[in-house]
Amino acid sequence: MVAERRTRPALPARDSSAEKLLREGLAQAAERMAALGLPTPHPEGKLLRPLFALAMVPADRWADLDERFWTGALAIQMVHEASLLHDDVLDAATERRGRPTVAAEQGLGKALVLGDHYLTASYRAAAATGSFEFLTLFAEAVERTVAGEIAQGAAAGTVLTLPEYEAAILGKSGELFGAAAILGGTVAGLGETELRHCLGCSFGSLYQRIDDLLDYCTRADTGKPPLQDYRQGKWSWVLELAGVESFGLESGELTQAIFGPRRDRPSAARTALEILGDRQRELLVHSVRAGADERTLGALLTQCVDAAARAVTAEEVALGFAGPTPGAGSMPHLRAVGGGHGELSLAEADVRRQAEALGGPREWAAYFGEHARTFHLAARLFPPREAGLVAGLYAYCRFSDDLVDDPEGHPEPDMLALRLQAWRTLSLAAYGGAETGIPLLDSVMPEARARGVSELYPRALLDGIAMDLEPRRYVSWNELERYTFGVAGAVGGWMTQLFGLHDPDLLERAHALGHGMQLTNIARDVGEDWQRGRLYLPEELLAGHGLTPRQIGEMVRQEHPVSEAYRSALGELLARADAHYEVAWPGIRALPPFFRRPVAAAAAAYRGIHREIRRNDFDNLTRRAHTSTARKVLLAGFGLLDARRPS
Repeated sequence: MVAERRTRPALPARDSSAEKLLREGLAQAAERMAALGLPTPHPEGKLLRPLFALAMVPADRWADLDERFWTGALAIQMVHEASLLHDDVLDAATERRGRPTVAAEQGLGKALVLGDHYLTASYRAAAATGSFEFLTLFAEAVERTVAGEIAQGAAAGTVLTLPEYEAAILGKSGELFGAAAILGGTVAGLGETELRHCLGCSFGSLYQRIDDLLDYCTRADTGKPPLQDYRQGKWSWVLELAGVESFGLESGELTQAIFGPRRDRPSAARTALEILGDRQRELLVHSVRAGADERTLGALLTQCVDAAARAVTAEEVALGFAGPTPGAGSMPHLRAVGGGHGELSLAEADVRRQAEALGGPREWAAYFGEHARTFHLAARLFPPREAGLVAGLYAYCRFSDDLVDDPEGHPEPDMLALRLQAWRTLSLAAYGGAETGIPLLDSVMPEARARGVSELYPRALLDGIAMDLEPRRYVSWNELERYTFGVAGAVGGWMTQLFGLHDPDLLERAHALGHGMQLTNIARDVGEDWQRGRLYLPEELLAGHGLTPRQIGEMVRQEHPVSEAYRSALGELLARADAHYEVAWPGIRALPPFFRRPVAAAAAAYRGIHREIRRNDFDNLTRRAHTSTARKVLLAGFGLLDARRPS
C-alpha cells in the first residue's frame, strides 16, 4: 500500500525586493553576532516575523534602516528558532523544513542546549539595537511567549472558552509578532509603540488561527503530523466553530464535523475562512494607515490566508464535499456564547438584560450626562448629529467598563469574566454586521465599521477593561501604558476615526490624549483604587522614589502621613501626564472646528484636575481632587482659546 502524499499549499510569490533586503540585512546582522561568539541561525524558512517587522516600516524608509534594525529582526528570529528546536523535542519530530531535526540527528540534549543558546543570545542581539525601550518590550514578549506555551500545555485536554483560547494564542504567537511590529517604532523612530504592538499581536493571533486550522487539513504539509494538536488535547477556535466538545472523536468524525456541509450555513472550515478573510482585510487597512508598506504586508497576509484557503479546498475535494454550502454565514462569532456552556449562556442573558435596559439614543445621552460630567460639559459643543454619536460611543464604553468596575449583583470574578466574554462576543459580532437585538450594539458598532473605525479599537478597549478583572500590579511604565491605551487611548483613536480622520499623526496624538487623561484619572483616584484592591502606580515609579506598595497602603489607612517621597512620585506621574497632553495639543489644533472645540475643552478641564491635586498637597490617598462646575467652565474656555493658537 502506497502512503498518501501530503501536499504543501502553493504560496504566492513575495515581494522579491523586500525579501532580498531582508535576507541581506539578517545575514549581515548574523555575521556581527557570530563575531561576538554567539550562535546565529542561518536566515531560512518563511522568516515571517522579520518580514512582518520590515512590512511595518514604510518602503520609502527602508534605505534608512541600519544595523540596529536588522539586529533586532535577527533577535526576533532567534527566539522563533529556539522555539522550533524546543517544539521538535516536545513533539518528538524527526523532520523540519525537509531535513532531519537537530533532535533526531544529534540528540535531545544538543537540541535543547542549542535552543537555550539561541534564546539567551537573542537578548544580546536585542540589546545591540541600542534601544532600551525595544529591549524591554522584547524581553516582555519572550516571557509572555513562554508563558503562553506553558499555559497551553497546562490546559491540554481541556475545552477552552474563546477568550481563554485567544489569551493563549496571544501569548504563544501574538507577542513575538508584537515585538516585530514595534521594532520600526522604537529603533527606526516611527513611534506609535502601543498601536504597533496591538497590530502585531493581531497579526500573530491571525497567524496562529491559520496554523490551527491547517492542523485539521490532513493533506497540507505543515511540518508536523496531521491532527497532532487535537491528539495532544490542544483546543482551538476551529473546534468551537464545529461544535466539537471533546477530544475523543475519530479522524473521520472530526473531519466531518469541520469540513462537512451544514444545511443552513457553511461548514465550520468555510466559516473560519470567512472570518480570516475579514480579519485579513481589517488588519491590512489599519496597518497601512499606521504607516505599514501596503505591498509587502498585503503579500504577507495573502500568503498566510490563501494557504489556508487552498488547504481547506484540497481537503473538501479529497473528502468528496462540494465546497462552500450556500446559506447564511450568520453570526459565526455568536457560536461561542450559546454552544452548550451553561454558565456562559447565563452570563450572556445577564448582559443582554442589562444592555437592553440602556434603551435608545435619548437614554444614552442621559447616561452620558450622569456619569461623565466633565466630558459631557465639553461634548455640548458638538453639533447635534455628532453629539449623538459621541453619546452612543460613551454609553458603550461606560457600560463595558461597568461590567467589571460596577457590576450588577457584584458576582464572583469568574462570572465577571464570563459576562465580559459574552459582551465581547456580542460586540464583535455586531461590528461584523450581525444583528444582536441590543439597540446599543446594533447602532454603535455598525456605525463604527461604516465610518472606518478599526476593529482593533473595540478589541483594545475590552482587553484593557479585562485587565481590571483581578487585582494586579504594573511593573513598568510600558506595561501601564498598555492598559491606558486600551481603556483611553483606543477610545481617542475610535472617536477620531468615527469622524472620518485617519491620518496616522492625528491618531497618535489622539492616543496621547487618552494616555494623559487616564493618567490623570489614576493620579486622582489612588486612594479609592487602593480600597478596591488596585494600584496603578507602576513599581518602576515607586522604586525610583524609595516606595513600596505596602507603604502606600499604610498611608491610605492613615497609619502614616503622606510622605515627601510619595509627593515626589505623584509629581512625576503628573509630569508624565502633562507630557502626553503636550503631545496631543498640536493634534487638537489640527482638528476640524466642530471636533476641535469640544476636545480642547475636555482636555483643558481634565488637565485642571492636576491643579486640584497639587492644592491638596498631593494627598490623593485620603482626599479626592474635585473641580467645581464653574471651574470646569473656566478651564474649558481656556482650552478653547488655546486651541486657536497656531501649533
